[in-house]
Formats: sequence, structure tokens, C-alpha cells
Amino acid sequence: MKNFIGIIEDLLNGSYLSPYSGKKIKLPIDEIAIIPDINDYQFAHLPKIKKDKNLIISGKSSFEAFGKKVASKFEKEEIVYEKLILEKYESTVEFAKGLSAKAKDYNNIICIGSGSVIDLCKYVAHSNSQQLIVYCSSLSAAATTSTVSLKNKGIKESVKSKIPEVIVIDLNNLKQTPHRLLRSALGDVLCRTTCQVDWLTSHFLLDTFYDETPFALQYEDEKILLTQSDKILTGDMNVLAALARMTLLNGIAAIIIGSTHAGSMGEHLVSHYIDMFMGSHHPGSLHGEQVGIATLLLSKIQNDVLKSTEKHHFYPLNITLHNFEQIFDNQVAASLYNQFKNKYFEGESLININKKLDLHWKDYQNELSKFLVPTDVIYNSLVKSGAPTNNIDLNIPNEFYNVAIKNAFYLRDRFSYLDIGYYLKRIDHYLV
Repeated sequence: MKNFIGIIEDLLNGSYLSPYSGKKIKLPIDEIAIIPDINDYQFAHLPKIKKDKNLIISGKSSFEAFGKKVASKFEKEEIVYEKLILEKYESTVEFAKGLSAKAKDYNNIICIGSGSVIDLCKYVAHSNSQQLIVYCSSLSAAATTSTVSLKNKGIKESVKSKIPEVIVIDLNNLKQTPHRLLRSALGDVLCRTTCQVDWLTSHFLLDTFYDETPFALQYEDEKILLTQSDKILTGDMNVLAALARMTLLNGIAAIIIGSTHAGSMGEHLVSHYIDMFMGSHHPGSLHGEQVGIATLLLSKIQNDVLKSTEKHHFYPLNITLHNFEQIFDNQVAASLYNQFKNKYFEGESLININKKLDLHWKDYQNELSKFLVPTDVIYNSLVKSGAPTNNIDLNIPNEFYNVAIKNAFYLRDRFSYLDIGYYLKRIDHYLV
């Protein structure tokens, strides 16, 4: 049976040579399978866990959707396991610690799920030094990242976690996945279009480390998704495989570069702000849905700035600790402010960045424009798949979304076009 992992095969066996860094890349993952059906595939990992204590962790809906099929496969292969089905769970450090304690006596964690369940299982396996095998019930870049995003005292943090030894995606199962989850996956991966421009701009203006490798690995699959997204809903095997590969590569980027800069920039800050501050009014919108609409926002700002013939000048923002204390709990305001200062231009640094813009912006503009995707192209891809394209589609009120647009750049020291919108005194142009 064909394994649709494509270029990922070279990353697994260590034969991929980056034309940008000049380094050979080998992933610390034993097996990745993107296959039509798990029942017709001979896995390398199953014989290795026959004599181990195995614990399946899954959410209730994920187990109904895919877990029973996995369990049937295990029984045919004579894999002994116990299972822990989570009726309710939270993406918090506190909940993850409690789950770790319950799972500590097993050799292997078998995760059947996506998104938050994968995050929790990665935390558990890291905490308990266990092997982690992930069967994706739907698509999530979280499967391949070395960190997870969990709330700690109400603030989302990147927490060290386990990179799975094995990741399995069953394409026939994906065909049965609710269309909303597939659209959410599309919204999540299309942030490549804006992350690269954000990160490269940060490299030019703040000398942030930059490597094109993780983006280049996604270019071919992205072309498919930007032009054929409607086929996701018809179950086209090749387009679903492209979506699966790009989802995994989005997370693999963090392994390659040692950070999440290639998959989490301005658009993710907006999504994080929604999750952190809507509280009980949160409409239940999915992560990828939020990232998708925020990607359109960042794309609009990027296209406006980079296609402009004006000479750009950064104005002072006059941000102090008081700004953070008005938004955040006093327990975290100071630490967030200190982090923010890593990207903040004021005084001498503001004078210097404006000199840099005067001297080099045209060169930066030419280089950045090579990677700029027209907003309409991203928008049309989302529309063709039926994905949401604005905050009202997600039942997020304009009033709150405008606050998110204006405050999201406070959350981290990631420099993006949200910051540039402020420095150019244009951020209000993008309110809804």
C-alpha cells in the first residue's frame, strides 16, 4: 500500500539536504504513515510494543470516530492495551499534570485524537519519559511539534513536550471526518502564507534568526491547497494527502528550526487572544478557523505595506508597563512586558530602525514580495472549501474582534505586521 508521505520520507531517513542551510535534516521520529487505510498496512511499530504496557488515551468523540478502528487493528495484531477515554478535558498545565499522574505506570502512550488531546498526550509522555504513538483522528500540526500550547494561570504558554515516535493518518478515516474539522486544518496550514513574511521581516528589522527550509518543504502542497481546496470535501485522496502532509510539515518546521516561528506569528497571536479573553462568551470556534480568519487579516496588512510606494516611517508607541496592567492580571503583566521589550522600538532603537528603513526598505520590500501571496488567493481557497473567512462567521462580535486585533501583539515578542500596523499608525484601518 502506498504511503503518501512524499518529501517527509527524506526527512525520516536523513537524506534531505536543505539548499538554504546546507544541512542534512533527520527527524527524531521513527515512523510516519499517511495511508488509505490502517487495516491494509503493515506498521513497523506494532511488533515492537506487543510485550509492553500500552495505554490508549482518547477523547470520547475521537474514540468513536477513529478509536474503535484502531482498537480493532490492535486486537488483530495481538497488541494488549488499556484505555482512558476523556469525557471532559482542559488544555491547561494543571489538567495535564493530573493526567500524567494517572498514566505514569505504562510504557507507551497511544494517543487517538487531534489538537488538544494530542497536546495533553505529548505533555504526559514527556513528563513520564514514555514512548508516544499518535493516531490522528483529524489533522493537527500539534502532532509533530516539540512544544504544546497550554494555559497556565489563564495565559497560553509554549510548554516542552514529547515528539512522537510514530504518527499515523488514515485517509479513509479523514474522508469521514466532519467537514468543519478539515476546513479548520486548511485554515491552520494556510498561515504559511503570512508566517514567512512576518518572520523574514523580523529577520530584516530585528536580526531574528531565519531559515527558509521549513517553508520550502510546504510550497508544493500549498499550491494544491490554494487551487483545489474544494476537493478536500469530495474526499480526493491526493488533496487530502497534501493537506495531511502540510499539516505535519507545519509542525515539523519547529523541529527543524528549534522554534515555532515558521508556523506561529501574528495570526496565531490573534487566535490566542480570542482563546484567552473571550471566556464564557467563546463561541466554540476551532483553532484553525480562528487562525484562518486572522491569516486573512495579516495578509491584508502585509499586502498593503509591501505594495505601497510610500516611504515607511515608524512612529513612537509610548507603551509602558501600565498598558499591560490594564489588559492582563498583575501576576503576568510584568513578565509579558519584559518579553515585549525584546521587539519594542523606542528612543535610540526607534531612531536606528527608521534609519534602517530609509536605507534598506526597498531591498527588503523586493525580497519580501517574492513570498507575498495575494489576499484574494487565500480567501478564495477558504471560500471554495466552505471555511469561515471573517469573525462574524465564527460568531465573534466585531467589538471583541477589534480588541483582539489591537491587543494581540502584546502577547509575545513575535514581531509581525500587527506591530508594523501600530508603528505606521495604520492598525485602525484593519478593524471591522
